[in-house]
Amino acid sequence: MPKQRLQQKQKFNLTPQQIQFLSLLQIPLSSLNSRIQEELEENPALEESEESEKAEDISIDQIEEENTSSYKYRQNNNAEYSEIQISESEETLSNHLKTQLLILNLDEDDLFLTEYLIDSLDENGWINRDLFSISDDLLINLNLEFSENEIEKCLKIIQTLEPFGIGARNLQECLIIQIRNKEKTKDVELAINILQNQYDRFSKKNFEGIIKELAISENQLKSVYQLVEKLNPFPASNFTKSTTAKFITADFLINIVDDKNIISLSKRNGKELRVSNHYQKMILETTDKEAKEFLKQKLEKANWFKDAILQREQTLKKVMNAIVDYQGKYFLSGDEKDLRPMILADIANIVNMDISTISRVSNSKYVQTFFGTFLLKELFSEAYRKDDGELISTKVIKQRLKEIIETEDKRQPLTDEKLSILLGEDEYHIARRTVSKYREELGIETSKYRREL
Repeated sequence: MPKQRLQQKQKFNLTPQQIQFLSLLQIPLSSLNSRIQEELEENPALEESEESEKAEDISIDQIEEENTSSYKYRQNNNAEYSEIQISESEETLSNHLKTQLLILNLDEDDLFLTEYLIDSLDENGWINRDLFSISDDLLINLNLEFSENEIEKCLKIIQTLEPFGIGARNLQECLIIQIRNKEKTKDVELAINILQNQYDRFSKKNFEGIIKELAISENQLKSVYQLVEKLNPFPASNFTKSTTAKFITADFLINIVDDKNIISLSKRNGKELRVSNHYQKMILETTDKEAKEFLKQKLEKANWFKDAILQREQTLKKVMNAIVDYQGKYFLSGDEKDLRPMILADIANIVNMDISTISRVSNSKYVQTFFGTFLLKELFSEAYRKDDGELISTKVIKQRLKEIIETEDKRQPLTDEKLSILLGEDEYHIARRTVSKYREELGIETSKYRREL
C-alpha cells in the first residue's frame, strides 16, 4: 500500500495581464510598434493623442543646446535614433536568375523545370536535395514525370547563370563552377585539378600531401589557395528572399555630455496612448446592460494597456540606468578592457527585480553609443579572478585570445593547449577546453584549419 505524505508547496500563478505585460517587456522596439497598432485596431476605446509625445528626462535638442562642444556627442549626433540597414538588396535571387532565362530560348518543359529548380534553391543558392527526391516530388505533388537526367540538364543551365556557383549541390561543386568561369591560366587549371581530384586534402589543408601527389611547388599551391579564397562559397549572399530591407532600431541611446552618460529611450511611434473620451461618455449615458458591460471591458482593457506601456518604459529606463551606472567607465571609453564582469543577478539586486525581468529587458534590445550599436545582452559576462585578486570580464580574455591568434605564425598555428599556456602568461589561467569554448564563441577555427602556406 503506497504511503501517504503531506507536502507543502509554494506556487505562483501569473494572471493573464501579468503574462501580457511580461510579453510587452520582452519585445524590442521594432515589434512594439506593431503590437501597439494591433491593440489600436482591436480596441476602439484606445487611441493616440494628437499632441506630440513629450521628451523624456532630457531631449536630444536640449543636449545639443547645453553642450554642443562635446566631441563624443557630436560623433553620434543625428538628433534621431539611427536605423541600421542590415540588408540592402532590392532584387531577389529568384527574379535575378529568371530574368537571365529570357535570353536562353528554352522550350516550355525546360523553362518550367528550370524555374522550379530556381525556386528550390536554399538560402546559400545551393540545391540541397538529391535529384531523385526532386523527381519524386514533381510526380507526387504535380503529377509531372521528369527523369533525373532531365533535371540534371536543367540544373546545368542554372549553373551557367550569374552569380556563378548558383545551383551547386555542395561546396566543392560551388567552387569548381566559379573557378571554371575565370580566365584560363596555369593557376586556374591547377586549381580545377586540385578541387576535382584533391578536394579532401585541400579542405583539410594537407599541403604536404598535395605537393607530393601532384609534384608541384609550395608557391604554386599557395597561389591556388589565394585564388580559391577569393571565391564566394555562398553565391546567394548578396540577395534576399524578399524585396523588403530589414533594419535594426536601437531601443536605447546613450550620449556623453560633460563626461556623463545620458540615457534616452527611443519612442518611434511618436504619440502617447489615451483612453477615448467618446467611449467614457457612452458608458455613462447608455442604459443597456450588455452595451455597458461591453464598453466597461473595452475601457478597462484600454486603461490597462496604456498603463502597461508606461510601466514598460519605466522598467526599461530603471534597468538601463542601473546597467549604465554599473558599466559607466566602459560607456565613456568604449574600450572592452573597461567592461566589468556583470551577470543578470547583479542588476536584479540593484533594481530589486526578479532575474527573469532583467533577462526580458536585455533580450533582443539594442543600445546605440558613440562607439557602435550592439545587443544589450552582450554587456553581460562572467567574472574571472586574476592572480592579484582583480576581477575582470571573460570578454577581456576572449579579446586577448583573439589578439594572440591574429598575430600567430599561420604556417604553424597555435593549438588550444599552447593558447592556454600563452594566456596563462597574462595571468589568465584557463584550461584548454575553456580556450576551445571561447575560440568557438569567437567563430575561430581550430589550428589545423587556420594553417596557411
